[in-house]
Amino acid sequence: MKLRSAVATLVVAALVAALVAACGGSSTPEVESVATPSATPPVDPVETSTAPAPTETEAEAEVGDDLSPRQGIDASHHQGPIDWQKVADHGISFADLKATEGTGFVDPRFAGHRAAATGQGIAVAGYHYFQLCSDGVAQAAHFIDVLGEEGAAALAPAVDLELVGSCPNPPTRKVLLAEVREFLAAVDEEYDTSTVVYLYPDFEERFGFAADLADHPQWVRRLGDSAPRRDWEIWQYDDHGSVPGIAGPADLNLMQPSA
Repeated sequence: MKLRSAVATLVVAALVAALVAACGGSSTPEVESVATPSATPPVDPVETSTAPAPTETEAEAEVGDDLSPRQGIDASHHQGPIDWQKVADHGISFADLKATEGTGFVDPRFAGHRAAATGQGIAVAGYHYFQLCSDGVAQAAHFIDVLGEEGAAALAPAVDLELVGSCPNPPTRKVLLAEVREFLAAVDEEYDTSTVVYLYPDFEERFGFAADLADHPQWVRRLGDSAPRRDWEIWQYDDHGSVPGIAGPADLNLMQPSA
């Protein structure tokens, strides 16, 4: 990991412990995923660690406030209505919102959530829930159509790769990787950016795409206060947090300060 990322991780790990406690978060896997409720996920051996997080004092000795990570959430229609003013007042500065899935589904709350969150000064990125047995180019076209011209106005869009809610018999690793790469190429070209990749732990355990897609920024799920071991731009550290303005549990994320 580059020096800046390593230093930022020290700050992140220290802050997460305080943020999880303040938000009422859990440090163990629950049933809610980024996009769809699912069964309790298996432990991802790549992201498991028993190393203690540095204390806040130790972290502050390493870096200044200019390297503090940004606090964010991800949400979809599953969260229901959201009071974005309360969310912003809580210190949330970015939100990844589900926009589409497959080649036809549009999250019914995406447009409203994006407009309301942006109006409160929250930077918004749309994400696409990738259907494993569907054409990558067609999925990209659907995603782009819903995001519109402002699809990367604040933050790069993201793609969510999971096993839950997709086809029961996905294609081979080679075929699926090719479809994902075609999706990424189309979205990258449309918005002149590098699309963020979220790999749910059970998906990554089965297909091992992290290394293949390392040329794209990674959104890594690792619950608790120990930062992911692989490079990350966004770290999902809690899936059962409490945020004013959101009824029920919320997914909490940190973003690298340089992102």
